[in-house]
Amino acid sequence: MSALHALVTGLVDFAGLFAPASLDMRAAVRAYEEYRRSPHARVLGAFVVPALRLEEFGAELDALGGGGEGPGWPISVLAGESVDGDIGRALRFARTGGRGPAVRVVSIEARAASANAVMRLATIVPRALTLAIEVPPALGRDERRAVLAAVKAAGRIAKLRAGGVTPDAIPPPGQVAEFIWDCARTGVPFKATAGLHHAVRAEQRLTYDADSPRAVMHGFVNVFLAAVLALKAAQADAGANPPPALVRILEERDASSFTLDSAAIRWRGLEFPAAEIARVRDEFARSFGSCSFVEPVSDLETLGWLPRP
Repeated sequence: MSALHALVTGLVDFAGLFAPASLDMRAAVRAYEEYRRSPHARVLGAFVVPALRLEEFGAELDALGGGGEGPGWPISVLAGESVDGDIGRALRFARTGGRGPAVRVVSIEARAASANAVMRLATIVPRALTLAIEVPPALGRDERRAVLAAVKAAGRIAKLRAGGVTPDAIPPPGQVAEFIWDCARTGVPFKATAGLHHAVRAEQRLTYDADSPRAVMHGFVNVFLAAVLALKAAQADAGANPPPALVRILEERDASSFTLDSAAIRWRGLEFPAAEIARVRDEFARSFGSCSFVEPVSDLETLGWLPRP
């Protein structure tokens, strides 16, 4: 596997129903089917849908023809405030969705602010499904580590919220570094969501409105190479604080500092071999949710990493 394929395969979970895109269900379903047939379909991961909209999703999928052509759709179901009821909806849909092999629920995503909440969620979501537990960014270091320890004990994965539609929703690089480092030290895989539309850290518009606020957003290349760096460093020396290079790579704004060939991605004297990237993607840094599939792909094209169709 080339370094590029190791980095991008299944990287982007399509969350077009969510802000700032906020597509209606029909548009989101049809967009996902289009992306599945696009030249860069390799980059596409699961379709993310709120539990409360599963019935609507099923109706639109039926109107499309039961999932379109090709392999089945992997679905990640997002539980909201009524988490027990939402998980119940997701499990019923997984059992009786009636769409045959065209749809498979592969994961459920929910929030938990304490170790006890994590363990309770883990008892109601079957181990056959991935359970991604969003760790609230407001938690202090000790609280976060306790939650991650519970995630590890339950055999589940963590979820990082990397941004939002207002500047204050974007965590600073140091906070992201601590989250990734704590996951690496604890042996907890993670996925990310929100704020990772673009490949490399830069100032961007936060919505598609004409008067959109602007802020510096995290880059998904930064975040996922940071994960490679973190896992390697943690296996060598799992100190309490993230290594300085982990913060620096998250802060990097110069896209030209990242170079790519088939064997590796390189950044400022550090090399990330293809096999190592593939292992980290498989074992540790799973994917990120984005309301746009076009923007991440377009950025990779601009970097010259993906060919333009």
